[in-house]
Amino acid sequence: MFSEKIHRYLFLFGVCSLAFGIMMGTVPTSVPQFILLGNWLIEGNFKRKWDQLRSNKLFWIIISLFLLHVIGLIYTQDMIAGINDVRIKLPLLFLPVLFFTSKPLQQKEFKILLLCFLLGSFVNSLWCLIYNFVLHTNDVVRNASRFMSHIRLGLYLNVAIAVCFYFIFERRNNLQKFLFGILLIYFVYVLHALGLASGIVNLIIVSLASLIVFLFKQNKYIKALSFAVILSGAFFGFNFLNTIFSSQLTTLKTENNIPHKNGPTGNVYLNYESTTQKENGNFVFINIQPTELKNEWQKRFPQDSFSYMPNPHNLQRYEVLLRYMASKGLYKDSLGLTKLSATDILNIKNNVTNYLYPNWSFLHKRIYEFVWEYDEFVNERNINGHSLTMRLYFWKAAISLIQKNMLIGVGTGDVQGELNKTYTDTNSPLNVDWYKRPHNQFLTITVALGIVGLLLFLFSFVYPVIKLKSQLHRLFWPYFLVLCISFILEDTLETQAGLSFYAFFYTLFISEAFFKKQQSPEGL
Repeated sequence: MFSEKIHRYLFLFGVCSLAFGIMMGTVPTSVPQFILLGNWLIEGNFKRKWDQLRSNKLFWIIISLFLLHVIGLIYTQDMIAGINDVRIKLPLLFLPVLFFTSKPLQQKEFKILLLCFLLGSFVNSLWCLIYNFVLHTNDVVRNASRFMSHIRLGLYLNVAIAVCFYFIFERRNNLQKFLFGILLIYFVYVLHALGLASGIVNLIIVSLASLIVFLFKQNKYIKALSFAVILSGAFFGFNFLNTIFSSQLTTLKTENNIPHKNGPTGNVYLNYESTTQKENGNFVFINIQPTELKNEWQKRFPQDSFSYMPNPHNLQRYEVLLRYMASKGLYKDSLGLTKLSATDILNIKNNVTNYLYPNWSFLHKRIYEFVWEYDEFVNERNINGHSLTMRLYFWKAAISLIQKNMLIGVGTGDVQGELNKTYTDTNSPLNVDWYKRPHNQFLTITVALGIVGLLLFLFSFVYPVIKLKSQLHRLFWPYFLVLCISFILEDTLETQAGLSFYAFFYTLFISEAFFKKQQSPEGL
């Protein structure tokens, strides 16, 4: 319908729009794919395209993951969920078809695509900063990312940082090097400012791996200097973490941390000395006069009343109040409540459990949450809502289900339904609201498709890398490491943002290496 030149422009527009759009949410990710598909269909030449694909072993290996999920529909019980899962995974088929039947990107085109991705990363992160620190006062770490989950954003920003490094070393113009350096520092700052803890961990791992590779070729003086820098960074990082751990878990030697029988009014205190929960080093569940708290709070806020006994209701408000008062080192009685300021009251109504919390950075808040989760877990208290420790129960349920369906799994659409039954059958301490998928891509694949599916997934994922290792772009390796880490703690392929991170970048790098090797004297 159009000339070859026009089709090429449409293809380039589509892939560059996709590189930008994957940072901007569902619609900006989907629209470029429709443009690419439409252009691919209108372009025709299907016989040539089929011939290219039919003889391309790597293509069939890569799309085998998608085909496995289609096969999993044959024995699934929940066909609606299965079809929806296959629909989400369509880019695992579509993008390899597109990249392996189109002319390879030239170096200039490839760099423009990377620049579009950097632009999308910048716009996304800038809006997150504006939303969280200018337009709103957002205290919830998980809501810091606006277009995707905070974990997915961390993955993308790590790749953006790697791209900045690439351009710094690739560009000859010092001004351009400087600008990419500023952008790199900005992305690192965003990881910290938005409290993207998993993204920071990924960055540390990738940085250390890159440094080890770099130092391997350096002389002993550079190695010694680098080792000193690493030790210094580790010291400051450990000190930062230890400060937060100590401030939360080390018991303060103060009067309010000693259980008393009666308060100033003569009323009896409740003391649960076996419960060691603390806020800022102060015990939460000692020196409590629930009747005084209830009456004083109800007097001020009758529409937000609570009761601990004899007829419990609105216990969340009661628990938040206890934790907040403990964080200030107050006795939990009517006198202690009168010492709360208007800001304190507003924080409590917003379910803030520590008076220092609003002043912390997102990263500090995230580490504080990890400390709280750790303390709850080791003391065998409530683990519901604690993202890190709940994963242990997600994995336990997944392994239990795998043992019953080891060979071919439960089918593409039955993962969640069968896991729900397993949580119930094994008397999991998780509430029904937290009956989630394994949060581990390898376990999720195995639950759905069995050991056979897992082995084929690993083969489709690793074999192309081994086959093309000499031709792969240097940016592939930090991306690949981040991707592997994400598979351990997340169901990366079960959401559009995560799937796009895999399907787009993996196919882009592998196809680029494939054509590079094809054009080399030894070929494939």
